[in-house]
Amino acid sequence: MLERISLKLSSTKAIHMAIAGLFFASLSGYAQSANLPEQFPENVISPLNEILDSAMTQSNRMELRNIAERDFEGRRIASSAPQNFQVGSNVTYRKEQDFEDSNSMIGDRLYYSLVLSKSLYHWGALKAGKRKGEISLEIEELKSFDTYRLLAVDIRKQYLNIILAKKELEISQRKLDRANAQFALESDRLEAGNASSAQVYNLEVGVIAAELDLLRKENAFDDKVKVLGRLAGHEADLIASSIPSEMPAIAPLGMEEIAGLAQQFEEGVANSPSIQTYSKSMELYESDLKIANQRRKPKIGLSVGLTQFELDERGSRRAEEILYGGVNVSWNIFDGGSTKGSKVSAMARVEQIRNQFEYAKSNYLFNLERAQSLLDLNARILTREEEALNQWQTHLRDIQIEVEQGRNSSDSIDIARLSLANQEYRTYKSRADYFNALVNLSSLLGVDPYAQKFIDSRAE
Repeated sequence: MLERISLKLSSTKAIHMAIAGLFFASLSGYAQSANLPEQFPENVISPLNEILDSAMTQSNRMELRNIAERDFEGRRIASSAPQNFQVGSNVTYRKEQDFEDSNSMIGDRLYYSLVLSKSLYHWGALKAGKRKGEISLEIEELKSFDTYRLLAVDIRKQYLNIILAKKELEISQRKLDRANAQFALESDRLEAGNASSAQVYNLEVGVIAAELDLLRKENAFDDKVKVLGRLAGHEADLIASSIPSEMPAIAPLGMEEIAGLAQQFEEGVANSPSIQTYSKSMELYESDLKIANQRRKPKIGLSVGLTQFELDERGSRRAEEILYGGVNVSWNIFDGGSTKGSKVSAMARVEQIRNQFEYAKSNYLFNLERAQSLLDLNARILTREEEALNQWQTHLRDIQIEVEQGRNSSDSIDIARLSLANQEYRTYKSRADYFNALVNLSSLLGVDPYAQKFIDSRAE
């Protein structure tokens, strides 16, 4: 289980979390009116909810994100340290003898110092360093949000693929059963002298081919279940037992509804965690530039201390304890070009991340447009496939009536059932493609109930 949710958040961090939650919530208005979340596969396939919950809390991917955030939480704390009071001490104990003094004996010497110091003015460099630590943590949090979004999309897609694999397995079993029945029938006819051995041999080869196909489908199904179990941190056996035999039907969105989603594209780009990450990175590099600009300026600090040292006075050595306090100024007047190089590098990084930021926004908008186009295409295909499925179901009923009336052979029912199963698979695949396209577009827009639930829990 991820413990990140239960960790105490600082007030600043809680504000960041709450803002992130508002970013996602602000996108859901129009999307909710288009009933996007209601059409998510977990709302019509209830076992998927349990696997999603497991993935959100127990997957290795999220555990690694939790560890990464703890790492950057520590870095944030460390980045604020230079602005705080510092206490240092030094203690030295040694044996020594003065060879210039003929009467000197080996004696004990103790040197110590205790210093309280505080940086007073570094031209904003220390403040910028502290802000870097805060920004780095915010970036990691945004990466976690994006990881949750992508993980939820991946879990749904893999689960739907397993349903399709189960349907393929069913079709392969039907083919094997039919091949065995035909082989048994022709074998009996061969014994009765009414069939050729070549025909029986061909049917036997067909049985072997059907058995191998079934074996491949079983292996593919088991492999998909194990991969999903590993990704979600869930028992593979529990996943296998939860897979339904059918892909539930759903009425796809209309063309106008899908076209209307474009109203949210700009807002989706602006509030995307991945785009916000680029924005925060730009702020991070700007802090580096600010720090580089202050490197050669004088730094002012305060120090108060207590020290003991050896003082030579009138030929004798004795210990002196001194309490002192004062202001110190350090000034790196010439550093051989180090500051100049740091500034050039920092400015280049700022320019680079700005270009990446603008390209990322453009690319995200491009992906939204592609996702919208794919959703529209899959909605159209699904409508046609549903019509074809209804036609095949009607065709099977007609054949059953014809067989009952003696106007068709019983073998035609098996052929029709197999054809219907193939059409069911094509329709299921179209349903899965529609689900995936819908989820992908919704996720890009920031409308994902599981991602939102995680953000809300982190902001509490």
